[in-house]
Amino acid sequence: MNQEQFGQFWDQLKTPLKTKWEKITDQDLLEIRGDLATFATVLQKRYGDVAKDEVNTWANRRYSHWTGNYLGYQDPKPTA
Repeated sequence: MNQEQFGQFWDQLKTPLKTKWEKITDQDLLEIRGDLATFATVLQKRYGDVAKDEVNTWANRRYSHWTGNYLGYQDPKPTA
């Protein structure tokens, strides 16, 4: 997912993101505000390198599922 897609998709992603990845705070969501680079920084801060990749994979799959490009996925389980 690129910056434009992430920005357009942000409103739909916030609630399931916070539900699935509990270390993401309301303040983090306000800080991210649909910016993909800030999202990566927050993930790094909250989850480190390994889990950051898992969260990115989850977000990309969620986006693909909602746009109809990827059906039948299983959400990865968080490591931390």
